[in-house]
Amino acid sequence: MDTDDTQSSSLIDSQMETEETPRLYFSKSLIGSPKPVKVGELQTLLKSLHEQLKDLDQNIDQSSLATVTKELVHKQIIKHPNKTARALAACCIADIIRLHAPTCPYSASELKTVFKLFVDQLGFFGKETSDFPYHFYLLENLQSVKTFLLLGEIEGPEDIVFPMVAEFFEVTAKASLPRNVELCMTDVLIQLIEDVGILGQEMTELILEQFERFDKYFSDILLSMSNSTDQNEDLEEIRKAHQLMRKVNSINPDLLLNAMPLLQEEMKVDHLGIRQLATETLGEMFAEESSNVAEKYPIIWKTWLGRRNDKSQSLRAKWLDLCVDICKNHPESVPELIECFKEKFTDPDDKVRATACRIVGEIGIEHDCKTMDKNLVELVGARAKDKKNPVRVEAMATIGTIYNNCYQRIQANDKLAIDKAGWIPDLVLSCLYLGDLTVQANIESILQTFIIPEDDNDADRAERLVTVVHSLKDKQKVALLALLQKQKLFNENMLTFVEMCEKNIDHSETSEHDAIKADEFMKYLAARFSDKARTLNALRSFRHRENQADIKLLRNAIDLNRTCKQVNTAKTKLLANLTDDQSAIVDIFQSILNRACPLILNKSIIAHLLKMAKLNKSRRATPATQRSLVAQKILSDMSTVYPSMYTNNLKDIINDIMSDNDSTADEGLQLLSEISKASVGEMKFKDEMVERLTAYVSEGSVEQAKHAATALAAMKNADLALVDPVAEWSDDFYINSRALLSRLTSFAQFALYAPGLIDPHIGSLIRFVEGNLLTTKTKEFNKKNDEWEPYDDLPELSKQKLTGVRLLVNYLIASKDSSELENFAINKIFTILWDLMDVTCESALADETNAAETSHLRLGASQSIVKLTQFHRYLSELTVPKFEKLSIALQDACYYVRQEFAESLMKGLQSGQVHSRYYTLLFICAHEPEIALLKQVKSFIQKRLSVMEVKQGESSVVDSSLVRLIHLLAHHPDFTEAVEDLNDFSQYFKFFISCVATPDNVSFLYHIVQQIKISKDMVAEELSKQNSYILSDLACLLIKTKCKDASWPLNAFGGRVSLQSRLYRALPAGAVQAETIKKSYLPKEFLTKFEDEHKHKSGEKNLHFLSFHVTIAPGQSTCDDKADKTAKLFVETVGKSNGHYAVESNGSLRVSNDGKVNGFDESGTEIGRTP
Repeated sequence: MDTDDTQSSSLIDSQMETEETPRLYFSKSLIGSPKPVKVGELQTLLKSLHEQLKDLDQNIDQSSLATVTKELVHKQIIKHPNKTARALAACCIADIIRLHAPTCPYSASELKTVFKLFVDQLGFFGKETSDFPYHFYLLENLQSVKTFLLLGEIEGPEDIVFPMVAEFFEVTAKASLPRNVELCMTDVLIQLIEDVGILGQEMTELILEQFERFDKYFSDILLSMSNSTDQNEDLEEIRKAHQLMRKVNSINPDLLLNAMPLLQEEMKVDHLGIRQLATETLGEMFAEESSNVAEKYPIIWKTWLGRRNDKSQSLRAKWLDLCVDICKNHPESVPELIECFKEKFTDPDDKVRATACRIVGEIGIEHDCKTMDKNLVELVGARAKDKKNPVRVEAMATIGTIYNNCYQRIQANDKLAIDKAGWIPDLVLSCLYLGDLTVQANIESILQTFIIPEDDNDADRAERLVTVVHSLKDKQKVALLALLQKQKLFNENMLTFVEMCEKNIDHSETSEHDAIKADEFMKYLAARFSDKARTLNALRSFRHRENQADIKLLRNAIDLNRTCKQVNTAKTKLLANLTDDQSAIVDIFQSILNRACPLILNKSIIAHLLKMAKLNKSRRATPATQRSLVAQKILSDMSTVYPSMYTNNLKDIINDIMSDNDSTADEGLQLLSEISKASVGEMKFKDEMVERLTAYVSEGSVEQAKHAATALAAMKNADLALVDPVAEWSDDFYINSRALLSRLTSFAQFALYAPGLIDPHIGSLIRFVEGNLLTTKTKEFNKKNDEWEPYDDLPELSKQKLTGVRLLVNYLIASKDSSELENFAINKIFTILWDLMDVTCESALADETNAAETSHLRLGASQSIVKLTQFHRYLSELTVPKFEKLSIALQDACYYVRQEFAESLMKGLQSGQVHSRYYTLLFICAHEPEIALLKQVKSFIQKRLSVMEVKQGESSVVDSSLVRLIHLLAHHPDFTEAVEDLNDFSQYFKFFISCVATPDNVSFLYHIVQQIKISKDMVAEELSKQNSYILSDLACLLIKTKCKDASWPLNAFGGRVSLQSRLYRALPAGAVQAETIKKSYLPKEFLTKFEDEHKHKSGEKNLHFLSFHVTIAPGQSTCDDKADKTAKLFVETVGKSNGHYAVESNGSLRVSNDGKVNGFDESGTEIGRTP
């Protein structure tokens, strides 16, 4: 092998030694002696030389060039009278210089002569000559070799090249040269200016002179565009002209004096491409840092501002983008532009609205709070609730950026910064009430990116969290807590997902059942996000990757026991890995991690919050005091949501409780109480701590007793350790006991967390609450004896009653699986609750007892029954009549009872803690007099329907609730066959239809209602059976009417439906069913009245089914003086079903009941009426 290599190498060296260096083979002389060579012969020689030279490269033997190099600059050649000979000589000299580069074979004086020859030859462009190929070869050669750089070696180069430059400009202005010639000339000019530096006064004037023709050039292009058949090609020429204008403007704007009006005209033409080019060009001109174009051409500026309302959405959006640099470079224009921006937040196109929101964040208005327009920021904030998600995303990002940039001033208590930007977190969190999954993901992103961004300094992070929460209104504080609770639940779910991924790595442990279960769980997780399909795909992809390192990173990122820094590190690394490996799922996992990672609340900030909570406990409402209270509130919420985070701080909390500082001890007690709830039966306290907690139960305030009892109940072996104290405390249960409320509160906590302590005493407690406490009349009330008062304002006895009832309910909740629980206790407690629902404000007023107390008792009883009957142990207590009795709470005389009960149902239905049967009760709100509550219920139902996954051909639980609603109404105490009552009851179905009915499910709804007519009521007597049939017919009538009004098809339902067996059972098939289905149970009087009313409404629509042509001009007798222009309205109806009208021109039209036409301008001002 080595021998072969050596032989090959020797062969190559031998070939290289024998290879000849290229050389010029030209032996004849170009110079004649004594007479010059004849023209014909000389041309032949020069052509031959030219052909050889142009094919040679720089590796030539330069000695072979010596003779021709010298002869070519001889005066016989350079000053030869024949043009072709001189042209060929110039080409040969150019090649000689090329082949000698980088050195030059000529002296300075010879170079001067050579360049004069070059300039002379380049002056022939634009003239008819057969030597054009030689002239172009020379030009291209000089341009590519950059031969003109040699001008730096001679004196007075400007005098040599000035005629050439002038000739270039002259010939390009007059003649139509090939494109490649123009490009070479341009490059030569650039070399002369940039590389050689030839730009004296005379040359500068010559260049600037050329631009005086620019306006003519520009107008000629516009004219050619208007007459052209190929506008795309001409548009490209116009684009080049615009690029030139921008360059001219940056050098000498005055040269554009006559071209500016042409730009203004371009902004008005129909061709979108030209309008957009003109708008972009002027926008860049206005944005030049040294520009005064806007000030110099105010009319053009106003015209350009008008492009914000261009009919093209792409141009309106582009206009907004162009404003960014104008705002940055010309602050004086900002106020006027901001007023223009404000209009664009309501633009009909969502891309324009999104752009408007984005550019506000880019112009940096927040850098100076004094000049920052608060109204502009508020308008951007309003778009955070836009119907389109891209607009919401940009709006939130912008206000988030503004808040982040203003934060340091807000944190320093700068009142101006607080006023103009401090409200932003409140606005962001208020968007949670939209109930949209996309919005929630946006909020989570904005919170972690801008509002509470990544910060490894835990003290600063705690301070920022306090600042943010301090700025929130109460409603948004509730929203933040709800968001954190959702994130906690999702964190737990993601931990389950991680465990599934870990198990999946070991295939031997994964069965087919496990795989199906895992996929169902991933579907459940994906349903928490708006893009369910992509989220599910991302979760599946991650699981199937089986990447152990990334699974570990995910576990670390969601670990509640890791610091902010550790969580951020794991999160960043995981996203980086996914970007490298599976970039398609990165944005989905970003949203997943925003929700699952413990970053808003984290264990690492607890110590700093505890320190802040202890500072400045003065009674004066100073900023420091307020921040201390906020820190305390955050700690309290944190202990509720993430009690496990306090593990490392438990010792400090216990020390606070053991201290003599009452305020500190109370805060510690509250925290310990919340932490204890998460670890019932696991807490271990030293004897002195148990004594301190016992003392709080015995002698402390109600709040102290409540928290201390919770902590004691969570102790390990509490059932044994507290037997004697509980027996002793039970002796205090008598009406006049000063400690009664504290005892009841403590026992309510014992009942919930250590029910074994209550077991021996439950009988006596029931007897006391039922026989003594609830029968004692509360004679204390305010002057009006209002039907509602907040809990804190209630008399002591009322609080005792409510707490006593809660004690009994807590006992049942905690004992649901206990074998010690006796039926006697269950029956007694439920009897108490059902009886409390019948205690009314009217009876309280008649007895002169506290009316507000009865409202609280009714509400508490209703909510407790719903909560208890969710457990299988107590489900038998909820018979059909009793379930229907619960609906009375939603028609309670007291608004607060209706509101609180409705909200508790909605919250439970949303979280899944309440059975879907309770959707039925919400429709009882149909007659709710408070519009806000009615809208809230309707919105909730519609949003729940939008997120429910219903398979093809199946119905939702809300659809099926119509059967329960009919049964409930059939047994309603107010139901009769009277026409007035049927009108009232029809409102329930109208409300149901408005919430639930769609073209897709209306056939199913009609079908299930029809099924009631061939079924028997399983609960009621014959009269109630008749009631069901009447209501069935009423519901069918209203469904058919809705279909007719909305032009929905009412097709036969193809599926099979079974009604709830506890409500209805099918009648025997045959004649009985045929008779009931055929018979109409609605009274004739009702049907007649209903048909008349419906005809009247249809008649009103038909009355408007007309055509009008109305022209109203200023000065006419029918025109209002407020009209500022002719309003021409051509109106035609577009459909009988909705009676809408098409309106031409700016304005709208209304048709009054007498058939006259009213015209209105854009502001809504009436500008005319037909006689």
